[in-house]
Amino acid sequence: MTVVIFDGPDKCGKTEMATELSKRICIPYFKNTSEWSAFENDPDYFRNALKYGDSYFYSFLRDTGTSVILDRSYPSEWVYSVVFGRERDENVLRSIDNIASQAGSRIIIPYRTSYEGISDDVHDIGSQKLKEIDETYEKFARWTSCDVLRICVDSEDIELEMREIINFLR
Repeated sequence: MTVVIFDGPDKCGKTEMATELSKRICIPYFKNTSEWSAFENDPDYFRNALKYGDSYFYSFLRDTGTSVILDRSYPSEWVYSVVFGRERDENVLRSIDNIASQAGSRIIIPYRTSYEGISDDVHDIGSQKLKEIDETYEKFARWTSCDVLRICVDSEDIELEMREIINFLR
């Protein structure tokens, strides 16, 4: 069983890396495509999804041995709730992190050394907010029980990134 979570600041190539890894190691890729509309329209969506959906989902993965590559997961709730000042349930987050760790989940967090000139054109998150998000992902990496790879994507060289990621997963 392999569970790989790509999580990190916007505009760091998570989706490109996750889909490329999926092709290379033949593990299904999954992304919740409604995440941003939910984020903007219902602040409770992520807390409820975490409490009711993610705990079930990670237990399913652990108990069935199913492999998956996830484009965002519970680390986003840990980080974005801090950065955007939303209420969060620390106990549920810890519980899901423990289940994810027991399932052998690996977390890949791409980052840039500078977010100057980078902005999310869809959600108007500027470079200063992206830097704050990145710094909070660093804190998450120290908090989680899962193995974490923080990978610099400044070169935007997918071949180099894939070699580093595949080596990390071995």
